[in-house]
Amino acid sequence: MKKPAGKRFFDRVISILLSIMMLIFTCIFTALLLMRAGNAAMIIRNTDIEEILSDTEIAYYLVSQLNSLPFHETEIDLSDIEHFIRTDAVSNEIGNVATDFARALNNNDLGYHLTTENMLVIVQNLEPELNDLFGHQMTEEDNILLARTLDDILDLEGLTVGGIIYDVGLDTNVPRLLLSPYLLFGAGLLILITLCVIFLLNLGKTSKAFLISGTPIILSGFLYLLTGVIFSTFPDLLSGRLHTLSRYTVGVMHLVIRYGIGLTAIGATFIVIYLVTRNRQR
Repeated sequence: MKKPAGKRFFDRVISILLSIMMLIFTCIFTALLLMRAGNAAMIIRNTDIEEILSDTEIAYYLVSQLNSLPFHETEIDLSDIEHFIRTDAVSNEIGNVATDFARALNNNDLGYHLTTENMLVIVQNLEPELNDLFGHQMTEEDNILLARTLDDILDLEGLTVGGIIYDVGLDTNVPRLLLSPYLLFGAGLLILITLCVIFLLNLGKTSKAFLISGTPIILSGFLYLLTGVIFSTFPDLLSGRLHTLSRYTVGVMHLVIRYGIGLTAIGATFIVIYLVTRNRQR
């Protein structure tokens, strides 16, 4: 028996509204995932660090200070430093530091900063990579000297959570909110609730539920994928300040593309399930 026209129209409206809600919640959830401090490692591995550091005072000072260390047996340049930073071990350590800073921010510890002792632990963890960088088997005395040198270069005591936020020009509440695990959990919960509502309203018509939920997921994937491809492949389309900032966001755009591919794959899986099961439920 066919449903009355009014009922069919109402069902379509509800389906469209639920799809729009799913699209919005999925985009928000993915954006919050992108902001996780743990993504710092992957972003660094896909960023042109040499281009960012070139022609900056800190780059010349960094190279000069490292080459002045008494134990190195090879001349270090900016490309060597970039290769070192982009290795898995080093980028993961930086990701851990970013996670610690994000945790301090959530705890409202705006004065948190790395200490020389923290830097020494990091240097010790990276001893194999440092051996390659300096062409020298690092000793404990070398590690201590390098940790102190990096403290001098980076001014660890002045590199506080609050200071970084102030330099960026943001109110502390903004990054604290965006990095909050509760906000991420809330967005994920909204997606789960929307999915449950879609399937509950389509009991006995599971294939339709997969179509209604899969379509916005694949659309959100396309949106992220398209955004990442445009910003990373055609930076010349941007102008002025945005074009200047584009070189800093290459790693971020690589991550955006990965998330876009992931969302597209999930959405496509839902659509395939719909196509496979729709004939069985007619």
